[in-house]
Amino acid sequence: MAKTIEIVKVSTTGDTIRYELWDNTGLGLLKKQKVEAWVKFHNVECFGFSAKGLPESILVLPITLYLLPVTWFYGVELVVPSIDKRLYERLPQIYNSYSKIYGPFKEEWHGKVTAKTIVENKIPESRFDNVIFFSGGIDAVHAGINNLGKSNVLVTVPSIEGPESSSKEISGQHFLVAKSRLIREFSAVSGSDWLMVTNNFRMDIFDDSKIQHDLRHIFALNSAAFLADGWFGIKYLGNLLSSAPFAYAMGIPTLIMGSTFEPIENQPLVNQDGANPELSDVIKFAGISFAGQDGQYMRRSQKMKNIAAWCAAHGKKIEIWACCKDNAEQCCMCHKCMRTLLNILCVKEKPVDWGFVNFDEKKFSHLVRFYRYYENNPCWIWDIIDSIDDDTVYPYCDKLLHWLKKTGYKRYFKRVRKMKVIRKWLRIVKVHKYPHYVKVMFSKLAGKKLE
Repeated sequence: MAKTIEIVKVSTTGDTIRYELWDNTGLGLLKKQKVEAWVKFHNVECFGFSAKGLPESILVLPITLYLLPVTWFYGVELVVPSIDKRLYERLPQIYNSYSKIYGPFKEEWHGKVTAKTIVENKIPESRFDNVIFFSGGIDAVHAGINNLGKSNVLVTVPSIEGPESSSKEISGQHFLVAKSRLIREFSAVSGSDWLMVTNNFRMDIFDDSKIQHDLRHIFALNSAAFLADGWFGIKYLGNLLSSAPFAYAMGIPTLIMGSTFEPIENQPLVNQDGANPELSDVIKFAGISFAGQDGQYMRRSQKMKNIAAWCAAHGKKIEIWACCKDNAEQCCMCHKCMRTLLNILCVKEKPVDWGFVNFDEKKFSHLVRFYRYYENNPCWIWDIIDSIDDDTVYPYCDKLLHWLKKTGYKRYFKRVRKMKVIRKWLRIVKVHKYPHYVKVMFSKLAGKKLE
């Protein structure tokens, strides 16, 4: 009997597309045998956009692209009611590109996509030139200031990031509020209209823990890209393209995203992940494709210099968002916050002016000096330390920056990893914490949230 995941129903209600999915694999790849999924578009009144009336082969693009990767590993057949002809023809190239970055996978693609109809869609008359994907981070802001004006639409898809989980019933809501505010404020600065796209894909569709475990231990994936962001990274672009029906309806042929590539010493591109341009370049559908990524060969430190210079020249203020936490304000302690704070400090800017309201110079210096700034890849540490000038007096964290310069990226990276192991073992001797650990264990076994 064929192992299938089927999109059995597609419906629209104004700004929302709804899908009904069935998992007939017997493998428990979806969280439930029947899953209700949805994509919702926000601020559509500015565009006169409605999902109603779009071709079914366009409506299913978000869910098709999100489900597609599971067919590469389990011999699963994805059954869709309709598919865009150009996308259908590129499925083998998409598989090969992901196999190159995340694999190698099997020599042959053992799964398949079966469509009841294959439709050759022609993109409508263009109302805008580009979609600019905007998360609020340095890479996205840099792409934004390089593509200003009414011919572009800023699009944020918060679910591609997924803040760290919390026990709150409103988990994720602070993050959505922050992302909505960020794109509205940058829209006012850039002169571009904006759209926010939300979905329940990450929360409700796949049993991500199971699949991640299988890919690592059964399918034996161990490439640099897989070790960096795993199953989450493999799904990244599929989630980002929840925006596809909007781009089609507006006749927007080009999608632009900021590059996350970072060099290290004489190696130009070292951090492989789900935003890799080799992956985005191969995805094409209905006359729509990705342009070359903004700042692909530019260091992150240089992007921050460019952003600061642009703001100073135009008398503008921009908030940068990097935080992993589900909070209304940035924590200034997670690795993304710390990375961005160091970039800001290295261009002699005050972090509070860039949206880090919880920044405290003394506490931050303590975290860095005690090796709390942890990165899986040393490229960002190299870039930061290399951008520090020995002869410059920095207005904020001057002693810290010069201490980092003296330490060097190799020594800092090595000590951070060593201290992480030491801290892990030190937890064992914290006897006073044992009651808390027991409480957490039983709460997880009972399936309850810890108060």
